[in-house]
Amino acid sequence: MTRKASPVLPVIPALLVSILFAGTSSTALAGDAEEGERLARQWCSECHLVGPDENSASDTAPPFNAIADDTAKTDADLRGWLHDPHPPMPNLNLSRTEVEALISYIRSLSGDS
Repeated sequence: MTRKASPVLPVIPALLVSILFAGTSSTALAGDAEEGERLARQWCSECHLVGPDENSASDTAPPFNAIADDTAKTDADLRGWLHDPHPPMPNLNLSRTEVEALISYIRSLSGDS
C-alpha cells in the first residue's frame, strides 16, 4: 500500500521562513551606529566633518550632520552613494554591513533625533 504525502508538508518550509522573518523589523536590520562612527572617523574624516565635535575638513564635502538633516536624502540615496560613489569621493568598496553602519551613524546625527 502506498502512502500519499501530506499536503501540509510542502507548506512547512515556507511557514518556517515566514515565522523567522515576522519578528524582523527595519530597526533590527539597521546598522550599528557606533561601528558607523568608527568607520566614518577612519575613512571619511579627511574630507567630511563626521562628528559634532569637529571643525576642520574639506570645504567641498558636506558635514555628516548636514547630510543627516537633508530630508531629500533617503537611506536608499545614501546606500547608492556609498556603494557606488562618484569622484572626488573614493570608492572604499564598503560591505553592506559597513554601509548600513555608516547610514545608521549619519542618521544618529540628525537634529530631529
